[in-house]
Amino acid sequence: MSDPRIELYETYKNAIFLYLYRSTLNQHIAEDLTQDTFFKAFQSLSSFRGDSSLKTWLFKIARNTYINYSRKKQNKMEFQTDLIDMHWSQQPDHYKRSDDQHQIELTLLKLPENYRTYIILRDVNALSYEEVALITNESTGQVKVGLYRARKRFREIYREMEDGE
Repeated sequence: MSDPRIELYETYKNAIFLYLYRSTLNQHIAEDLTQDTFFKAFQSLSSFRGDSSLKTWLFKIARNTYINYSRKKQNKMEFQTDLIDMHWSQQPDHYKRSDDQHQIELTLLKLPENYRTYIILRDVNALSYEEVALITNESTGQVKVGLYRARKRFREIYREMEDGE
């Protein structure tokens, strides 16, 4: 009989990693945060009540892990675009698929954390509004309004970046 922790990890590791990678745009930090997420999940697996799906529960742990990391590092995601561009141009990155993908990732980084979370969880990971609400400790209505505002702000930033080129 296989270990349920291994099955849990194998089932959700890629989704959690991609969420954290899109939140940080740093493969090494995303890998570390993914490990931390599963470590915390395994520690508290016996207390999982089943109020939500395991997937939702893991995303909530991942988000909290990311927020705690950001606070510890006092990293408010205020990156200098020049430094990011230099990093991307100097290092090949197999996660970078195109210039458009690069622009989308940079735009995501410029969004406030809650907006970035709405977009990544709902649009990228296809979670329901209810699941996003559970992860963010908000009502479904707040998530819908927040996602609307996040998408609107994303479009504004994306257009500004296009016009700036």
